[in-house]
Amino acid sequence: MTIKTFQELHYIATGTDSDFEKSVKMVGCLTGLTPDKVDQMPMRKFNRYCNRIAKQFEVLGKKMQTGKPKQFVFINGRYYRLQYDVRKINAGKYVEALTFNNDVIQNLHKIMATIAVPVNWLGKEVKRDHAEIAADMERMNFEDAYQCAVFFYQLYRVSMKVSLPYLIREAQKKGLDSKAMEKALTDFINITDGSIMPNWWQTSSVYLSNRFGI
Repeated sequence: MTIKTFQELHYIATGTDSDFEKSVKMVGCLTGLTPDKVDQMPMRKFNRYCNRIAKQFEVLGKKMQTGKPKQFVFINGRYYRLQYDVRKINAGKYVEALTFNNDVIQNLHKIMATIAVPVNWLGKEVKRDHAEIAADMERMNFEDAYQCAVFFYQLYRVSMKVSLPYLIREAQKKGLDSKAMEKALTDFINITDGSIMPNWWQTSSVYLSNRFGI
């Protein structure tokens, strides 16, 4: 399951539609069919797709707790090296990572674009803008991306704890509200200091459990 597909399924699962409407949209997302076409589908086939979606989430949930972050990925015909060392990430990307954490699931492709370094087949870095990389990352396997993002934010959190006094001083030098900055950074540290399974996963799991009996 790609990042983009999971984002679409999660968006549907956390919406306000009825359970049946959500199921129709989820099957449409998986098959590429319009809601009208899904409505015309034989019930046995429809239920088979629903069970397939439920099974994918069940397996994904188990794997996400045991997987390991990748060092290199090949997506859309391009190679990327994943940079987890926060010290080697420039200031702009450092702030980006903080902003994207506000909505991990919908920003996952952007988070991956922040830590992905385009390289050629020899490992030499290649110039490519963030939006283009993010578009590639939408095709990345969600399970792999999740493990990478969790690993990165664990290192990111440790780095922020160490760097907090420095970041506050820098904010003061630039005339920024140091108290607001400290609160934002502290909140981020507290949020990422908890369970490896964030709220967005639990929300999707609750819906799928109620609807499909996972």
